[in-house]
Order: sequence, then structure tokens, then C-alpha cells
Amino acid sequence: MTKSATMCGIPWRLEDGGCAALPLPADDSIAHVARSHVTALLPALGLSVQDVDDIKLMVSELATNALQHGMPHDAPAGAELWVYQRDNGHGRDELVVKAFDTLRGWRPCDGGPGRPDHGRGLKVVDILTKGRWGHHRTRSRLGTPAVRGKATWFALPLPRTLRRRRAWRVGGPYAAKDLRTLLVQRGLDHLEQEDGEGMTVLTDGRGLTVRCEPAAFRWRAPSGAAGTLPIIDITEACERIVEICESPLG
Repeated sequence: MTKSATMCGIPWRLEDGGCAALPLPADDSIAHVARSHVTALLPALGLSVQDVDDIKLMVSELATNALQHGMPHDAPAGAELWVYQRDNGHGRDELVVKAFDTLRGWRPCDGGPGRPDHGRGLKVVDILTKGRWGHHRTRSRLGTPAVRGKATWFALPLPRTLRRRRAWRVGGPYAAKDLRTLLVQRGLDHLEQEDGEGMTVLTDGRGLTVRCEPAAFRWRAPSGAAGTLPIIDITEACERIVEICESPLG
């Protein structure tokens, strides 16, 4: 059973905005295992054969990159594959695939978005996603305690919106409780919850504030980093908040 099936009693599926989090081996089978994981998840999303083939190719490249450049000898092996949906900022859903590894920094030889010197594998990702990829600091989703590292990701548009706008747990203290549960699982366990009129506020005692309103999450950090996402994008909201906390100025 994957984490998309159930997470601390929250019955999310990939189609409903949940995140499938799957372990990857620290050996040469990593690309094959990653492809197998993603192949099992995609049929429910209505993607074309070409899209599926492109995704499998890109997943192989992310997994190989994690093995070659993201597992230092002095850090625990713990690569993971994450798959979920989110709004692309223009009212359309997109599929997000991330490979987590335990090396927090981005090695110069790996390159990065907008840089001409990244390797062949990430050039393929850059071309197929039209530049819709990147990397950021984060924490693992599998295992306890959560491990600090980074995620390398790509995103592709979905042919239609498949996530059902669930009536349960949307708005009020329910969404706030779910978000707090997800953040605690990622090691952010200093969050205090205060219920107010029309919203719930989460604070970490260090200046991070997350407002859980009837239809949206809004957050702001001492660094000035801020954001807003609809409640249905709770997976992405959690990831953005973890990234802020892992950033040097978070």
C-alpha cells in the first residue's frame, strides 16, 4: 500500500490530490523500479500513450540522477519517488513527479534550470517539459524521522481536471488539522493551532504563520516568502511550507 492510499487516516488517492510516495533502491535497479512505480499509477489519469512514454523516460532520468549525484557516502540512502497533482497557477491541473535524495545541495556539475551545462538526462527533461522542472530543499516523506535533502521535479499538463472537489475536510479546522498532520510527519512538529472566526491559524513560534481559510491556505515566513493555494492543493501547500523551512532564510 502506498502513501497515496492512506496517510494517518486521511484516505487520499492520487486522483483526489494525495501524494504517492514510494521508496527507491540505492543501486542500478533504481530507474527500473521508478518506471514500474509510475507505470502503475498513471492509468487513472487519462494520459496519452506518448505522455506515458515521456513520463517513464523522464522518471528514469530523475532516478538515475538521484543515484549518481544525490546519495553521498556520508549520508543515509533514502531516495524516494513522489507523484501528485496540483494546479498550474492558471486553473489547469498538472502532474508533478519528484525524486527525493539525501544530498541537500545541488552539485555544480548537475547544472540546473536555465543553465547550459547540465547532463544529458536533465536536458531530456528540460526539452520534454519545455523547462517546467527544477529542484528545491525539502524533507523525506517515508520513514521516521523525516530526512533532510532535496527534490528534483518535473511537471506536465493533464488533459483534464480529475481531482474531485471533496466536500469532506474542505474548509474550517478539518483542513488545518490535515495540513498540520502532514507537516508534523515531515518533522515540523512545533506548530501551534489557534481556531478563530472563519479560519484556523498555525504558527511555529519562529515567525511562520499559516492561515487556513474556508477555501485557501495562506502562509508567510520571516524571510518574506509567502503564498496562497486552494485547499484542494494541500499536498503542494505542505511542500511549499517545508521548502520555506528548509531554505537558509526560512
